[in-house]
Amino acid sequence: MDINTPTQLMELLTRLNAPQVDVPLTDLKYVIYVRKSTKGEDKQERSIDDQISECKAFADKQNLIVKDTIREQESAKDSGQRPLFNQMLADIRNHKFDGIIAWHPDRIARNMKEAGEVIDMLDKKELKDLKFPSFSFANDVDGKVLLGISFVLAKTVFRKVG
Repeated sequence: MDINTPTQLMELLTRLNAPQVDVPLTDLKYVIYVRKSTKGEDKQERSIDDQISECKAFADKQNLIVKDTIREQESAKDSGQRPLFNQMLADIRNHKFDGIIAWHPDRIARNMKEAGEVIDMLDKKELKDLKFPSFSFANDVDGKVLLGISFVLAKTVFRKVG
């Protein structure tokens, strides 16, 4: 396979990623986090309502316990600009939630500070799981590398509406 674009690289890395190792999900409490930037004129793949719908359907199919849904309309380009995101991370540290369901990693982070914070929380097991209807993630070394690459690509790549 020729790799000429970041999207092709992500497709290859997703296929190479090890199968997801299931975390015991019976007692985990998830929060759905959806975001759409209100800054700029960039085209986004999914509206907030579409993201919620897909995340809820995914959670139902996976039998996940969803405790809350957080809607945010702030850019993730620069760190520290999303009060609801910051509160969600604090709630995870305080054991209100164990995992996050988001439509795609680019909804969680488009900057390296917050991307690193999420990966650090996974490493420390403060954040026990991430789920994405549009992206495969395994909470292991390879999965975190793929997640990190996805965050980097979210920072550098303009994603067109499909």
